[in-house]
Amino acid sequence: MKKVVLFKSVSEDYEKVFSDQKYEVIFVEPLQFEFINLQELGEKLQRDDYEGLILTSPRAIEAVAKCWSPSKFVIWNTKRIYTVGEASSHKTKLLLGLEALGATTGNAANLATLIAKENVDTSKFLFPCGNLRSETLPDMLSDKGMTIDAITVYETKENENLRKNLMELNDLMNPCCMVFFSPSGCEYIYRQLQTFNNKLSTLPHFAIGNSTAHKIENLGVEIAGIATKPKAENMLESVEQYFRTLKPCS
Repeated sequence: MKKVVLFKSVSEDYEKVFSDQKYEVIFVEPLQFEFINLQELGEKLQRDDYEGLILTSPRAIEAVAKCWSPSKFVIWNTKRIYTVGEASSHKTKLLLGLEALGATTGNAANLATLIAKENVDTSKFLFPCGNLRSETLPDMLSDKGMTIDAITVYETKENENLRKNLMELNDLMNPCCMVFFSPSGCEYIYRQLQTFNNKLSTLPHFAIGNSTAHKIENLGVEIAGIATKPKAENMLESVEQYFRTLKPCS
């Protein structure tokens, strides 16, 4: 059975989609997170001068959820909530009870375009984010005249077990490819791969989106494929398309 490494936290969706096609899935989480500024976030969530809320990562949604009180924050029921991807949209509904827009946009640039199209230029949005956020979305909306109130609500750090996990992958697992899910994850992984002789760097590398793909390329590694959408099915299709043209890995 082919083994594929997914550099992300365990996901039932990815497990099922890849397992149904006879892949053994190995999850390796390269990141760990620390939530910060939650009191300030809670105070901002009580204000009524925002047109909406922008949530571009699962961790940002979790940060809001840690402050969330449906009775206290009832004002958000009438405001626009934007997310990137269907998974984040589902998480927003599950944790916050709010319907989100933008689930099919797929990336920050497309989401920014949608927000600019649906809102007036003087709109103000609350943007909880991480310390390694991309400036694509706030820059695009600021250029339109919108006010983006960004607050850092979590810090991204390297998983303390990453090197050990990578060495186990290299010595014991014999995977046929690796899938990357964030630019910061790529950076931490390659920082550790440079500390020991490994076979992993030569494996086909796949990315969930363009920003992650660009990061991998900037590290001097060729990309084998990019998912057309940030979904398990599309990631699988990218992997399958690559191997259809090659001798199948064992």
